[in-house]
Amino acid sequence: MSRSINKGMKTKVIDVHAHLMGMWGPEIEEKYKKLMPYLSRDPEGREVIMIKGKPRTSIPHPEQMYKPTAIIQEMDKQRVDIQSLSIMPLFNYDADPELGVDYCRMQNEVLAKAVKAHPDRFVGLATVPLQEPQEAANELQRAMKELSMKGVEIGDGVNGNNLDWPKLWPFYEKAQELGAFILCHPSSPPGVERMAKYGLWNLIGFPTATSLAIASLIFGGVLEDFPKLKFCFAHGGGFVPYQIGRLDRGFRVRPDCREIIKKTPSEYFKLLYFDTITHYPPALEYLIKTVGSDHVLLGSDAPFDVADPDPVATVSQLKSIPSKEKEKILGGNAAKLLGIVLLR
Repeated sequence: MSRSINKGMKTKVIDVHAHLMGMWGPEIEEKYKKLMPYLSRDPEGREVIMIKGKPRTSIPHPEQMYKPTAIIQEMDKQRVDIQSLSIMPLFNYDADPELGVDYCRMQNEVLAKAVKAHPDRFVGLATVPLQEPQEAANELQRAMKELSMKGVEIGDGVNGNNLDWPKLWPFYEKAQELGAFILCHPSSPPGVERMAKYGLWNLIGFPTATSLAIASLIFGGVLEDFPKLKFCFAHGGGFVPYQIGRLDRGFRVRPDCREIIKKTPSEYFKLLYFDTITHYPPALEYLIKTVGSDHVLLGSDAPFDVADPDPVATVSQLKSIPSKEKEKILGGNAAKLLGIVLLR
């Protein structure tokens, strides 16, 4: 049962960054076995999620990745009313396009089933086969029109191409037409071969990949051509909020930075949204002051080990942010962007 963090709040608390994944067993067709995650046991008999034959140890409680009732129990502990669910960043953009389409459709059916079973607790963000942009547009249309999804989750790039890959324009056109909320989640950090130790592929690689995605969207003209796209970036936007002045400086002094866009990067930056996952209150306060409270949304990254274990407290305990702004971050902004009525 959902709880209110504050009896005076007019809207419900919404977590826009949380994950649910469809799991398959031995019965799945052979052609899907390398794409689909599945459940197994470690030497101590504990349940683990296997991906391409390797255990994903970064998920402490696997049931919270695939079992809606377990997710809801954790939501209640965290005082979260609604989660926007998307798959873990296992996009499989390198799969054959036909298999990629099937994979996305199968995962989207799982997400839709969870939302249908618990419509007061979940909304869904689809996954789409960006390696085949027109098929991605088609699947987004199906997911939003037939499965009642609220948008889509995408990675930071597609098979070595950044998000300004020209072939993605039909997808962006469809996303803008549908008013899709787009959660951009890193999955393929550049230079990952130097990040094997200490989990740096996640701790440093993911924010780096997010930063590259934002810069590519800006300098590559995506936001110039599609200014109404509703992009939200995971993990507080990576390093870009802190370095937006460097991007503006580059625009002023480097001709190649002005080949496509007409305004300074900070002008396009104003169009973007960011979740609260910074793990450092001064950094979150800086983010809010830099982009404005209207452009920050509550996120947890559940159920991963690097998730914010108490995202509501993270926001409510910020000393420099007024209560009205906190309320927007905790749910009001998400309600508008996701197009759902969440009045208590």
